[in-house]
Amino acid sequence: MTTDNTPTETMEQSAGSLLKAAREQKQWSQKEVASQLNLRLSLIESMETDQYEASILPTFIRGYLRSYARLLKISEQQVLAAYERHHGNQAIEPRAMHSFSNRTEKEATESRFMLLTYLVGAILLGLLVLWWWQTHWLTDDTNTAVSERLSAPLEMVTAVEPETTPTSVTEPQILPEQPELITPIAEPAVLSEPSSSAPAQDQEALPADAAIPDSQQLTMRFADDCWIDVVDADGSRVAFGTKRAGYQLQVQGRPPFTVTLGNPSVVEITLDAEPVDMSGFRSGRVAKFSVPLQD
Repeated sequence: MTTDNTPTETMEQSAGSLLKAAREQKQWSQKEVASQLNLRLSLIESMETDQYEASILPTFIRGYLRSYARLLKISEQQVLAAYERHHGNQAIEPRAMHSFSNRTEKEATESRFMLLTYLVGAILLGLLVLWWWQTHWLTDDTNTAVSERLSAPLEMVTAVEPETTPTSVTEPQILPEQPELITPIAEPAVLSEPSSSAPAQDQEALPADAAIPDSQQLTMRFADDCWIDVVDADGSRVAFGTKRAGYQLQVQGRPPFTVTLGNPSVVEITLDAEPVDMSGFRSGRVAKFSVPLQD
């Protein structure tokens, strides 16, 4: 009768019962086993009572049971079979739930990352559109301001000139100008004659025996853009405005000419084919002088 009941009792024993019986047979304490396996004492107690922490995965539990059985020199397969018999169904469920939780968390993280990416892209696109809009309108405002600034000197000069009877002025002979990006300000055909004091001063500066010719040709060649204002001895403005690089200007008038240049270093001047020395004028500085030059 004893022979028939022994296999049944052995097969029905749990993994913890097998390990505990083998340990007590060797007269080892749980603390000695924990020290030899480098495991916590609470884990040894959990294995012998078959009460495992929920945070421990079944894979690790099997490894602990295998190490414990190997230390006690009992059958590892018998201990694992007893564990599967009592905890097989419970071991599968936590593992599946853990995998599903990880996948759900990963998908949520990816969704947040994609949302953040779209948000950053939308902000960058909005900044690009704003930059283009500001650049476009600022360019138009700058061109308008430049045109108003160039026209201001003409309006100021016209405002201070005395009202006198206009005299006929010989039309300047101007070569056809090349197309320009900035349209030069239209030159007035007839301007008011200034007071007679300015011509008198210019005439007094000339030598007493010098003969003042009736009319001479003034030629100006521009190596770069330059603003000019040219008035002859009669006080008539024969040239005015901004001239582009490569432009050649020819005017007729009675010398001496009063010339104002925004950048004299880029202008070559000849009076009746005689070159005018421009080396004495500094680059980038406004210069006002008479042609022919006076000592």
